[in-house]
Amino acid sequence: MYKLFLLGLFLLCLSRAGATRCKRCASYRKGTCEVDEDHCILKNNESCMIKRTISPLSTETAFEKIQTGCEINCKNSEKYSGTQKILTYCCKYRNFCNDPFIPRSPFRR
Repeated sequence: MYKLFLLGLFLLCLSRAGATRCKRCASYRKGTCEVDEDHCILKNNESCMIKRTISPLSTETAFEKIQTGCEINCKNSEKYSGTQKILTYCCKYRNFCNDPFIPRSPFRR
């Protein structure tokens, strides 16, 4: 029975070893997460996501809001809504690839 328990524990650890982790925060402002920063583990059809909302577009006092997390069927995009620009970046090539303060290569997804 003990050997069966150890085998199960080993398989559980092995299944989590290859899982990609992503940063999760509902709102960053001025470089810090406004609420409890957390992480999520990618599941099927998910990617790490960074969503940047820049508003307003036409002034020097532009405001930026950043959200991070795990997203199902995530797609890189650039959208405009009124005076806002919404940029979404998706990745899954390494742990915490969606850290908004680490430069990313445009060729990695």
